[in-house]
Amino acid sequence: MLETVPLQDLRTMNEIPDLKTDGFTWVSKRHVEGIENLKEFSNEHNTALTDDSVKLVKDLTGAKSVLAYSSTFRHYESEKAKKPISVIHSDMSAKGAKYTKKEIKKRFLTSENPMEVELGNLLKKGQNNVMLLNVWRPLRVVQDNHLGFCKWSSLSRRDRLDWGIKPTNPHNSLQAWKYSKSQQWFYLSKQKQDEVFVFLQHDSKAKDHHGINVPHASFNSKSDLGQSRTRMSFESKIVVVFESPTNEGRFSKLHKQIDSFFSQFN
Repeated sequence: MLETVPLQDLRTMNEIPDLKTDGFTWVSKRHVEGIENLKEFSNEHNTALTDDSVKLVKDLTGAKSVLAYSSTFRHYESEKAKKPISVIHSDMSAKGAKYTKKEIKKRFLTSENPMEVELGNLLKKGQNNVMLLNVWRPLRVVQDNHLGFCKWSSLSRRDRLDWGIKPTNPHNSLQAWKYSKSQQWFYLSKQKQDEVFVFLQHDSKAKDHHGINVPHASFNSKSDLGQSRTRMSFESKIVVVFESPTNEGRFSKLHKQIDSFFSQFN
């Protein structure tokens, strides 16, 4: 069933969404130096965008143990390419998060990359706080299939759908959500290449050991119907390990880091 979802344009807002409470935020002026000289969709292109995504999360959180565990281009240039997802979802349910962390740990511990092995050992300890975040950016100015986010505090528990599926892969690890009129959804009109979303998908130190997993989806306006689809985007999925056991202190530090980071754009 198709739903009409009202979207508020972030460009019309005086305040930037708070990653800590809203579950998502965005930054501007995030140009990757030399990116225009790289072949589009190449391994070098992927690496440059992934490296910048990791650096951005380090800047936002102040964490040192930060790595990408997955990166994806989405576009319509070829039939084989991954496409935008128009179904409201978050990347993992509570069970899906456990599965995802287990798979990250397994892969990192057997990696030839020393940094991945080190982070895998931190995950193996089990007592450290783990956050999973996504960093998303367009490769062209977005004309269609804008990425939208639901403000976390506007959700109800009744909006979460539980199909009782045991996660065995990334596809069935997703958390499905249903739309309700109480939800508040946001997007960024004509989003440019240097405007980047960061959004939270898991926080192990939350009271329910899963925390904010902000729903998102790609949306088309009525004027987009029947038009060719042109959106090109890149997304990195990032794992962050905080070695400090204090939840309150960690979030206080995160909040200060975010305030400090955004002050440079004011």
